[in-house]
Amino acid sequence: MLDLKNKTMYEALLESAEDFPLGTAIYYQGRRIMFSSLMRHVDRMADILYHVLNVRRNDVILIAQPNIPDALIIFYAANKIGAIANFVHPFTPFNQVRVIMKKTNTKVAFLFEQRVAKEVDRYRQLADKIYVTRIEDFLPLPSKIIYHNFYNNKIRKKLGKWRGKFKGFNYVKDLHPTHKEVPLVNHNEKETAILLHSGSTTGDPKTICLSSWNMNFLAERACEFLSCEPEFIRGKGMLSVLPSFHGFGLCMTMHAPMVNRFASVLMPKFSATEVAKTMKKTNIAAICGVPTMYENLLKCDKFVNSKKLKNLYVCFCGGDSMSESLKNRWDEAMKKGGSSCQVFEGYGLTEAVCVNAVNTYKNNRINSFGKAARDVKFRIVDEAGNEVKRGEIGEITLKSDAMMVGYYNDKENTVKAIKDGWLYTGDLGYMDEDDFIFFKQRKKRVVKVSGVGIFPTEIERLVESVHGVEACCAIRIPDPKLQSAIKLFVVAKYFDEEGMKEEIMDTCRKYLIRWALPKEIEFRKSLPLTQLGKIDFKSLQKEEDEKRGISQ
Repeated sequence: MLDLKNKTMYEALLESAEDFPLGTAIYYQGRRIMFSSLMRHVDRMADILYHVLNVRRNDVILIAQPNIPDALIIFYAANKIGAIANFVHPFTPFNQVRVIMKKTNTKVAFLFEQRVAKEVDRYRQLADKIYVTRIEDFLPLPSKIIYHNFYNNKIRKKLGKWRGKFKGFNYVKDLHPTHKEVPLVNHNEKETAILLHSGSTTGDPKTICLSSWNMNFLAERACEFLSCEPEFIRGKGMLSVLPSFHGFGLCMTMHAPMVNRFASVLMPKFSATEVAKTMKKTNIAAICGVPTMYENLLKCDKFVNSKKLKNLYVCFCGGDSMSESLKNRWDEAMKKGGSSCQVFEGYGLTEAVCVNAVNTYKNNRINSFGKAARDVKFRIVDEAGNEVKRGEIGEITLKSDAMMVGYYNDKENTVKAIKDGWLYTGDLGYMDEDDFIFFKQRKKRVVKVSGVGIFPTEIERLVESVHGVEACCAIRIPDPKLQSAIKLFVVAKYFDEEGMKEEIMDTCRKYLIRWALPKEIEFRKSLPLTQLGKIDFKSLQKEEDEKRGISQ
């Protein structure tokens, strides 16, 4: 069993490299990077950060990268010297990047070449703080040559010299180490190592401070989540398509695999076909994803017919609720493909890194988010903070060593979120007699219909079970008698509007109270998604409000 309590994330990775030097740490687009090789790259970058870029303990560096080796190399190098890694989406617009850099007093920013090219004139204003990465730098040689000569020429010209006044952007590839000694900083348990950005437990955008121990605490439990012994997973791979700027992606598909001696299989952009191709080249035993990703994989013939499905051992779904129908279809597809793999749901939030409760092969219950991880406690409480009876709905609270250090420079909201050592999640749910946790709804998303609290996710789960429904989203609309009512957006696999409406309403009448029945149903070809692939209910709500002339 791993013991990472008094180690930094860098030290946890170093321990893996010393134990398994020739094992694959990262698989990237056909290239294998061994643990020993990865550590050389990390130590080289730590030298550059410390001696060339003058980055010191508690300095903030911004990392806006897709899932490429550079993202992890810079991350662990920063952790080695005690700098704080500030992760943001690689395609965050310039204005937002500038605001984040100012808010966090960022010393150096590592940006992705394609992003800088989109707003190159603006980024020249920050050129002295920016270092640019390239997608091809860690590709196998043939792919690297093709990419460099045929794909990125125009981009490189954009980022080069300009009108004799601008010498061009600095590239990471052009930075060279000094070969001087670099200090290894030992963090304490409450020292911030990572900044992640989230909607917070109240729904307002916040910057979340996480420590090395927050990440290591969950990484220690990875094999328990997987329901396997460390020896079984050693040398195999975890598909890493979830982004590094999200706790689920960074911890469970990058850090946790590597410190448990199995590979992080990096994929910069999700494609079901690419997943199938990658499975042919390396042994992927586990996948973490969101519901839309699993839907897309099931639609891909190359994936569902792949002979390599037999290598899959377990999959996890997070970020959004997975319908019972999707889980059943996935598990059935695995059986047909000769695999015993199942997909399980878990529960977590960025304020506690990611998963703190999960279904496993040993303990699982349909429609639940599983049981608490080892050394994690959950309570369901009422508005006064008193624990409610089993089966009663209340706010989900948890106590875990994965709990954040706090919100960045925001003591007031930190105190509101963490009370008496318990993290108040802003989620409503209940716990059954066997300690399984069930999620009902975000507190702020509850719709009051004639004074009755209605949970849109409950409606969505039900409607998704109707044959032919591919996706749906329930939002609030005004009603003259009830104050509010429910409108449902539906994506159907086949189009028979009246027939589908009738079937949906019949199902809703059977299982929902009358206040929860949709007043309107609108069919669409697709629904808007967030950057993490969740259905963007906020966007639909805003669109509907604007259409009806309702001010925000």
